[in-house]
Amino acid sequence: MLKIHDRIYGDFAVPDGVLTELMQSKPLNRLRRINQAGPSAYLFDWKTVSRFEHSVGVMLLLRKYGTLVAEQIAGLLHDVPHTAFSHVADFVFTNEHHEFHELYHETVIAQSEIPVILKKHGVPQTVIHPEGYNLLERPIPDLCADRIDYALRDSFLVYKDFNRLHLKLTGLTVRNGEFMFTSVEAAQAFADDYLEMDRESWANPREVAIYELLAQAIRHGLDKKLVTLDDLFQDDAHVMSVLKKSDDAYIQKKLKFLNPAFRIEPATKAHHHLFVKTKIRFVDPKIIEQNRVVRLTAVSPHYEKAVADYIQQSSQGWYINVHQS
Repeated sequence: MLKIHDRIYGDFAVPDGVLTELMQSKPLNRLRRINQAGPSAYLFDWKTVSRFEHSVGVMLLLRKYGTLVAEQIAGLLHDVPHTAFSHVADFVFTNEHHEFHELYHETVIAQSEIPVILKKHGVPQTVIHPEGYNLLERPIPDLCADRIDYALRDSFLVYKDFNRLHLKLTGLTVRNGEFMFTSVEAAQAFADDYLEMDRESWANPREVAIYELLAQAIRHGLDKKLVTLDDLFQDDAHVMSVLKKSDDAYIQKKLKFLNPAFRIEPATKAHHHLFVKTKIRFVDPKIIEQNRVVRLTAVSPHYEKAVADYIQQSSQGWYINVHQS
């Protein structure tokens, strides 16, 4: 029996078996050394969530709501193909939808010990595909385990509000194979915090800029054969070590931006260092209200306007100048 204390969901006991063996495997343990926030962890010391913590969290959330072990396995493995520094590869290879790691999902798993573990426990390898599970992955603006978990973790680390976390968790339920909320209050709290996290963190131009600057260093390293694709499938510390050990002036210049004093300022299309634009994230949770299911935007005109305004503002992107301090 493996006992797990999770800072969001509390204490769990997972029986020895396929889940515990997968958690102890090399591919999962590699995720311990990949920060979910990528290079923005250099800007904020509170960004301490690893891809491993998130992956286990997704599995625990699915377990909490009684899904089959197959879906829990898919949740545990959904981030296994992530490269070092998380979504930085989407900037290196220009994937605006942040899906680069998904292109390697099956390949990375197939080349690891995971198929052997699954076979040992009589689990078909087809369980690894996250798109086959309704609670694990759903398109925006729906709720899903992946989206719920990273939002709860990041917003809790920012606000440290146990009462608000409790409101969200106790208001969450599953109906018709979907995550929903049982109250407008809980749905509003989750959706407001999600939108604020995207505005101030995930899609904030300062954070997008730091991703782009590190991506420029890595892209240059790949072009000069100083960095390999295999390096990217190691971990954060490995890639940073490779970059720092290079004598390349361009790479060293870019790495100097990775510090808490890094700042940006608005610029113009005619005169700018970077143009940054990224995936826009928001949710429109379904709510069970008087035995009917409605979207939050249908009962909250204020939130509907907030989402529309945010999409309009963010979809244009930003011209910025960057400074090391």
